[in-house]
Amino acid sequence: MLRNTTESYGLVSRALHWLLAALLLAVLVVGLVVDEMAKGPVRSATMNWHQSLGFLVLVLVAVRLLWRLVNPVPQPEGTALARRLAVLMHWVLYALMIVQPLSGWLMIQAHGHELALFGRIPLPVLVAESEPLEEVMEALHGSIWIVLAIAALGHAAAALKHHFIDRDRTLVRMLRG
Repeated sequence: MLRNTTESYGLVSRALHWLLAALLLAVLVVGLVVDEMAKGPVRSATMNWHQSLGFLVLVLVAVRLLWRLVNPVPQPEGTALARRLAVLMHWVLYALMIVQPLSGWLMIQAHGHELALFGRIPLPVLVAESEPLEEVMEALHGSIWIVLAIAALGHAAAALKHHFIDRDRTLVRMLRG
């Protein structure tokens, strides 16, 4: 089944969830690797991969949010407090997955560089070159990834807790629907 029901996630939601998880992990790893590289063409190419994958995260989050608007969302399991926290955590993750790549995009452009997907497809220029804006975006981009990583780990830990301790269907719904 492609679409969600009130009880389970459909194939599209599950695919977007796991694709975003894989992309976030890839962006994080490539970003950490590129920070350790010496300046040069290999670092520039690797940085472009980091930027391009980050932009794909932004696009897929938008697709996921649109899909969520036209599909029922299975209600979280657990106590009333746990359900409220789960909903809050999902919205925090969405916000972080939007702000993180957007701050990177703005940082690049405020530094006076263009962003081209995979070195080929130029993205629209959103801001003019601006050193103060670049500094703000760099600080934001450098901080948000830590918050996003912690939130994603918390999200995964909560799913595992639901599966192994609470023994409910939270994780199973995202694995098999």
